[in-house]
Amino acid sequence: MPPLGEAGRDPRKGTTPGRDPAIGTAHATMQSLLDHRMSPSPENYLVWFSYHAGTHPELHDALDARLAAQGRLEQADLNEMHARYCAGEPQAQAIGQVSRQLEAALNDAAGMLGTAHDNASSYGTRLEGLTDTLEAAFPSLNEPLRRILADTQALCHSSRTLAQRLAERAREAEALRDALQEARRAAATDALTGLPNRRAFEERLAEALARATAEQTPLCLLMFDIDHFKSVNDRHGHPAGDAVLRGVADTLREWARPHDRLARVGGEEFAAILPATCREAAAGLADSLRRAVANEGFLVGAEGQRLSVTVSLGVAQLQSEETGDGLLSRADAALYDAKRQGRDRVVLDMPPTPEEPEEARPLSWR
Repeated sequence: MPPLGEAGRDPRKGTTPGRDPAIGTAHATMQSLLDHRMSPSPENYLVWFSYHAGTHPELHDALDARLAAQGRLEQADLNEMHARYCAGEPQAQAIGQVSRQLEAALNDAAGMLGTAHDNASSYGTRLEGLTDTLEAAFPSLNEPLRRILADTQALCHSSRTLAQRLAERAREAEALRDALQEARRAAATDALTGLPNRRAFEERLAEALARATAEQTPLCLLMFDIDHFKSVNDRHGHPAGDAVLRGVADTLREWARPHDRLARVGGEEFAAILPATCREAAAGLADSLRRAVANEGFLVGAEGQRLSVTVSLGVAQLQSEETGDGLLSRADAALYDAKRQGRDRVVLDMPPTPEEPEEARPLSWR
């Protein structure tokens, strides 16, 4: 079997006119993963996608040389290629693009294979029934017609074999598509708390800003972290700190409304995107979260010791023509104001107005 299958043609020689080249590259990437029986990890996607897209000439030459020497690639080869040619790049955007393109390709392939399987099975069944009928009705058929019937029966067998192979391919495509979706979900999830991670938070914040701008609705961002979290780890150990982080994440989920978007954005720091919410309402929600965490006792240690913590929170509302970075910076500044003022409190960022640029100050309360 050729190392790359039909998808192994040089991708730099062009694609079918009128077809999106990226989708063609995604199909080739999928085929390589299947041919080499490789795990559908984001790193493997990136190496194969870069190879077929022709964006890494050195990677392309190195991979071709390895294929010429070995005939096929093992996972260790892919790990080496990724570390040498891809690890230094800003991969989040590239892997996300590859994942989306692969998912589209897999959906397309699964549909085509499923349809082809059904058509081949139906055609084979009809041909087989026809030949049986003709042989029963005309036992004295002349030799040419008998040869036609023999060829038809052979085609029936070939059709059934093709249908089975197509069904296997369809199942492989379905499995790879499911694995891809799981890999994308895992890449956007914080493993400890199960909340979306920083990368997912940034994507959701950009989407929320675009929607709020288009719909002319208010949007607030709430940032908070656990007070004196280092002392929790120092006094009770890191497993206890992990238990507190999971407990705070659970409290955050219980507190949130259905349309709020939550994330763990760093060590002990969390975020909540509050759509269609003005700053005063967001501040009230933040204070209810502060009280919920303070009133909760988190079980830590083998003996189930109950440990209480507090949080400091900062709130900012999106301003006209403001970027996500600007909103995040103001919410962060409000959070650190809360910590400087003594912790266990909410600080609401109040941006200066044109009329009162010197008098505007963050509002704080407990």
